[in-house]
Amino acid sequence: MSLYPYQENVKSALHQGKSVILHAPTGSGKTLAALAPFIEAFFDFPPDCFPRQCLYVVPRRVLAAQFEREYRELAESYDRRFGRRLEVRIQTGEFPEDPQLMGDLVFATLDQVLSSALGVPYSLSPSRANVNMGAVLSSYLVFDEFHLFPPEAMQTTLQLLRLYGRFAPFLLMTATFSRTMLKEAAALLGAQDEIVQADEVAWIETRRGTAPRRERRFFWRETVLRAEDVLRAHGPMGRSLAVCNTVERALSLYRALVAAGCRPVPVASPALKPLYEAPRHATEPEKRRRTLDQAVEVLREEMVGAPSDSPWVMLLHSRFERSHRQVKEAFLSAECGPERKKWRVGSLIVVATQVVEVGLDLTSGVLHTELAPAASVLQRAGRCARYPGEQGEVYIYEVPARDDGKPDTAPYLSQEEQAICERTRQALQERSGETLDFAQEQEIVNVAHQEVDRAILRAMREDEGRLWDLIRDGLERGEASVRPELIRPVDSRTLIVDDAPSDLTEDSPFRYEGFSLWHGSLRGAVRSLLAKAEALGLPWALRYPVAQKDEEDSRAPTVYRWLDVRSPDDISKSLLFAVHPRLVSYDPEQGFRLDPGDGAYRSPQAPRRRGDREKYVYRLESYVQHVRAMARVFERLFRHRLAWVAGRSGLGERLERAVRLALALHDVGKLQEQWQKWAAEYQKRVSGQEPSFLVAHVWSETEEHRRIAREVRPARPNHAGEGAFAAAPILWEALEGGCYPDLYQAAVTAIARHHSPYLREAASYRLHPRARETVAEALSAVGGRPEWAQGLLTENEAPNLGKRLLPSPPPWDGWLLYFIIVRILRLCDELSQEEE
Repeated sequence: MSLYPYQENVKSALHQGKSVILHAPTGSGKTLAALAPFIEAFFDFPPDCFPRQCLYVVPRRVLAAQFEREYRELAESYDRRFGRRLEVRIQTGEFPEDPQLMGDLVFATLDQVLSSALGVPYSLSPSRANVNMGAVLSSYLVFDEFHLFPPEAMQTTLQLLRLYGRFAPFLLMTATFSRTMLKEAAALLGAQDEIVQADEVAWIETRRGTAPRRERRFFWRETVLRAEDVLRAHGPMGRSLAVCNTVERALSLYRALVAAGCRPVPVASPALKPLYEAPRHATEPEKRRRTLDQAVEVLREEMVGAPSDSPWVMLLHSRFERSHRQVKEAFLSAECGPERKKWRVGSLIVVATQVVEVGLDLTSGVLHTELAPAASVLQRAGRCARYPGEQGEVYIYEVPARDDGKPDTAPYLSQEEQAICERTRQALQERSGETLDFAQEQEIVNVAHQEVDRAILRAMREDEGRLWDLIRDGLERGEASVRPELIRPVDSRTLIVDDAPSDLTEDSPFRYEGFSLWHGSLRGAVRSLLAKAEALGLPWALRYPVAQKDEEDSRAPTVYRWLDVRSPDDISKSLLFAVHPRLVSYDPEQGFRLDPGDGAYRSPQAPRRRGDREKYVYRLESYVQHVRAMARVFERLFRHRLAWVAGRSGLGERLERAVRLALALHDVGKLQEQWQKWAAEYQKRVSGQEPSFLVAHVWSETEEHRRIAREVRPARPNHAGEGAFAAAPILWEALEGGCYPDLYQAAVTAIARHHSPYLREAASYRLHPRARETVAEALSAVGGRPEWAQGLLTENEAPNLGKRLLPSPPPWDGWLLYFIIVRILRLCDELSQEEE
């Protein structure tokens, strides 16, 4: 593929083992700069020369969805061209299609990847918290639009990359870093900084000198944004975008444009109803794409055939149902995207919030925006005159005044954000009427942001000890409470529209699609909602769920009791609330509003997640059969990915040996006499026959089987910690534990924790008389030496497992090796049941 000079520089640095911080304007090919090194290495390089997996991290889910669509199609062409498949997947809260991060190229939101990197993954249960860290460590990491990360996530990412960057090469990318952040972050991480120079930007913007350069002229307006301003400036391109800082102001502007004669885009058309249902339940990306394409064509047909030359107007914000938002985004990508010759709709005005700052590849001739931090203003401006040869105008408006007369900069309410907004205002006032190129735009960012960026870096250094304590709390103990401090604070509340009965119910409130509201907005609306409910004679206005546990039966389903909200202070008691259907309105044109309606709307159920785990079906399997099946999974899925880490760590073949030994020895605890007695009795009851071999898995596929398993006596004992202790001498000899103590302890810890991430103890045990010969055969199955089995500890009354595990606090080298080994072990264990 043909690359720009700066893209070649990025690729060369990464292939030389360096990490990079890239500063390049929107529309200049940052995504290709990030992925060209990975794609070339994936198809052309030996597996030990560059990671065989890429995690592409973005701040917002719409960006992940856009990239996943583009590169899934590209991957299909690679499959035809190279005869090898590049598996492209997505992992976001909206599309949780790869919760274990298994794809070759995974587009994911920062919450998903950072929570996995911290050992508290949103995508997996606490019992599986140690599965995803190994993917982060062994991948090429791309962090896109880094300036849009919350300050907490920005600091955490920088700290983690200081540690993980030894194994995982990374690329941080931004269009609007301040010079301070760029230089100091590069120095902190030991990364190469790559800044696209002005002459190359000009060359790129003119399609390598073959087209006119794009131009954007900026104008400051002392007034607030009004409908007449949008209509007056609506130009010959026929595309205008107006961005408001809050949903309420966007809704007000949209209504004013409709009142002025603009025609609402017919997103509520009955012809779209079946198409809205399809993407809600579609799990296959290709099917979802086809459905969205159909919906776009339905909209186009209705609009092209409509009389009148008045502009069309569409509203886009975060409070739409998922399927309605997806159709709107697909429509805008088609009608405001780069292929202008394919536009079919005439004049179009889009009113939106910050949701358009990233992820939507669209352009406009005129962009209107309320005052915001400079980085956000310029991100929005990137949706004006986006492509070569286009000319556009950007109007920046004063924000409305609060009751106290001060500017209402919501949602930018912190002192730091208000200071940035003030410096942004001054910089834009000074440059009003000017055409700004990339370098001049970056000067505005420097003026507005560098003091706060410097403060973020200073705070990170001063708070480094506390940050690492929190990181350890996540990694060692799985403390989910670290998420708001290390990723992003939970400052929003989810609101569902539901009948919320006052008595106990098994109907989980988390099954429904909700709308996200800033907690301050919901808190401020409480008294009004309570008053409206009283005026309408409703028994309640807002309720929140409280889970009720059955202390006698831990397997009983969770039930919920709904409690009434009686004051604004109650908003701090829950992250999810139900609002009475009579107090709200919803439609596909305007979205969710806290305005009384007819009471007909109810929140739809969310689609079942692909990552939701069914109960496993096990077949009867001998210990050696199980190990052989796991070895086949390792060869097929993980060996080529391990090669990079093995080389980068300096352990080479020894790391692969540790993984293979973990596969062979992880279930040694099942070779206990008591475990085998349980297995024999169980098999006799479900099949009438006792197995003639030592068992790793019994036949289990129905609830009746699981009931029998619980009833059989003697009960099966725990096995993970006991097996780790029994196998420890084998690992010591095979891995030369005296020379490589971190690797030895990492392998022992991986075996001990292949079911429970925090296990530290083992019970007394006695292995079956045939255990040693079985282990010898299993070692042979993974390429090990059968004679190592002589070191097996066949019994112990008081095993001190803790002495053989990684200590706490652990040495970082051993900790990172543990996460790599335990990921491969657990996934091979699970996926082995799919092997024939």
